Amino acid sequence: MELQKVVRRWLVDISQWNPFPHDFSFAMSFLPQQDHSSITRFVKMEDRKRALVSRLLQYALVHEVLGIPFDEIIIKRTAEGKPYLVSVARGHPRNATESYKKTLRQTQFGEEEYH
Repeated sequence: MELQKVVRRWLVDISQWNPFPHDFSFAMSFLPQQDHSSITRFVKMEDRKRALVSRLLQYALVHEVLGIPFDEIIIKRTAEGKPYLVSVARGHPRNATESYKKTLRQTQFGEEEYH
C-alpha cells in the first residue's frame, strides 16, 4: 500500500455575493460560537466574507475527507492562529483508539509509513 497524497483545492468566488445582514448571520450560524469573533472583527465586508468562507471550507474539508459529522468537528487554533483538528472521540479511551483506527483504515499507508 502506498500513502495516498491528495490535494484539495476549492475556489469560491465571493465577488458577486452581497448578502443581507440576516443572510450573513445565517451562514455564520453554521459555525461554532467561538469562530464568530474571528469573522466579525473585520471592518470591511469583503474581509468578513473571506473569513466566513474560509472557516466554512475548513469544516467542509474535514467532513468530506474524514467523514466526521459537522456537529462533532472541533477545530482549535495555535497561538499563531493556525487551525488544527481536535480528536472527536468522547467517553472511554477505547473510543479514541477505535476512532483512530477507523481513520487509519480510511487512509492508505505504505508499510514503513504505517509503523
